[in-house]
Amino acid sequence: MYSIQLYGDRGVRVQFGNTIDRQVNVNVHRFTSLLENYPMEGITEWIPAYTSVTIYYNPDETTYIKLEKQLSQLQKIMSEADPPAARRITIPVCYEKEIAIDMDDVAAYHNRSAEEIIRLHTEPLYYVYMMGFMPGFPYLGGLSEKLVTPRLENPRKRVERGSVGIADQQTGIYPLDSPGGWRIIGKTPVPLYDARKENKILIRSGDTLQFEAVDSETYYKIEDAVQNGDYQPKISEEKEGDPS
Repeated sequence: MYSIQLYGDRGVRVQFGNTIDRQVNVNVHRFTSLLENYPMEGITEWIPAYTSVTIYYNPDETTYIKLEKQLSQLQKIMSEADPPAARRITIPVCYEKEIAIDMDDVAAYHNRSAEEIIRLHTEPLYYVYMMGFMPGFPYLGGLSEKLVTPRLENPRKRVERGSVGIADQQTGIYPLDSPGGWRIIGKTPVPLYDARKENKILIRSGDTLQFEAVDSETYYKIEDAVQNGDYQPKISEEKEGDPS
C-alpha cells in the first residue's frame, strides 16, 4: 500500500500501510533516507511514524501538486535504494529490587519468578519503530506476549530517567524524569538523552535494541563512568535487511 494525501494547509502524509508491521516500518525508513539524500525545495521537516511519514512544506516555496509529483517519483526508486544503515544497541539494565520498584507486582501478576521476568525481557531483539512522547523515547516492538502487563491505575508523579518499564504490550525506557504509569522492572544508567552532547539522542528509529541484565555493582560502575564521560554504549552497525 502506498498513498499520498494532504495533511493540513502545509503538510503531506505519505502512507505505507495501515497496520503496525516491521516491513511497513522499514519502508518508512527507506523513504526518509531518500528524503535526506534528495533534498526538495520547500520541505521544512518530516516526521516518520509507525506506518507513515508526515512532511511539512513552505507554501511560498512549493505547492502540494508539485510536491506530490516529486514524492511519487521518489517512491518509484525506493525499492532500488540501499536499505538505510541500522544499529544494534545494547542497553545494560539492573533488575534488582532496590531499583525495579514494580518487579514483585509484575512477577505476581504473571505468576512467575523475577528471574523468569528478566529472562523473558532480555531475550528479544527489540525493533525501534519510532521516537516520540519525549526526546529520546523509543517505541519498541518485540515484547513477549507473556509479559503484557496493564499500566498502573494511578500514574506516578515522577518516574526517574533511565527507568525501564512495561505498559500493556509495550516496553520502553524513560529518557528524562517524567510522570508515568508504566510498571518499572529495571533501570539503565545509560542516558538516552544528553543535552551536553552534539548527538543528544542515543537511539534512532530503525535501530534494534537488546537489554542486558547487570547487577547493582555493575550498574553503579557504569553510572560513574557516564558521569565522568568515560562510558561508550555498545553499538554495532548493520544493514536493515530481512525483518525476521
